[in-house]
Amino acid sequence: DRGVRLRGEQPSPEQVLEMCRRYEQGESLARVGAKVGFNASTVRTNLLRAGVALRDPHGRER
Repeated sequence: DRGVRLRGEQPSPEQVLEMCRRYEQGESLARVGAKVGFNASTVRTNLLRAGVALRDPHGRER
């Protein structure tokens, strides 16, 4: 296992909390994904499901 996730594998509740924490501390979707082992799109989807307000590409809240 090299940290590669199978297509369709979903993050655990603990991983989603980690995504939320990192993103709310200012990390980008890509950086959060790299840290938890998912792509930025998966991070974005899970943040939205968790009710996190996303920033625009320049770091400002939408």
